[in-house]
Amino acid sequence: MELEKASKEEMLQEVIKRMQLLKLHNNVIKDLKNDGVLNKSEGRLGILYWLDEKEQTMVKEYEKQRNILVYHIIKTYTLDMGVVYDLLFVTDEKEYWKEERLRLESGYVLSHSISQFCESGDIFVKNRNGGLVRIY
Repeated sequence: MELEKASKEEMLQEVIKRMQLLKLHNNVIKDLKNDGVLNKSEGRLGILYWLDEKEQTMVKEYEKQRNILVYHIIKTYTLDMGVVYDLLFVTDEKEYWKEERLRLESGYVLSHSISQFCESGDIFVKNRNGGLVRIY
């Protein structure tokens, strides 16, 4: 059975819902919705920044490979793995969205983590200062 695929516009509407559920700062939502500009939360305080060119390229390559839409990045500095990027995203498979939103309400978001290792799955996050931090 083939799953129903979402359009880019439907995916954008879904990520806006998720960003609101995560209580991301209104400017972060407006940046993506109006200008297609991604923000990242950085460090243990969730301070918000725009992406640099390297990060923008990383996102574009991942989106192209997987046919997904990244809506936020969490950049965390760790002692054991160095810098970890968590790319929060939505897939084009609409059937999973309701379940993913339910997990998100509990703080679990679908992420692709990039560090010395790469993996995809749920991570636990908390809102801080209008941004997000990953809780291990």
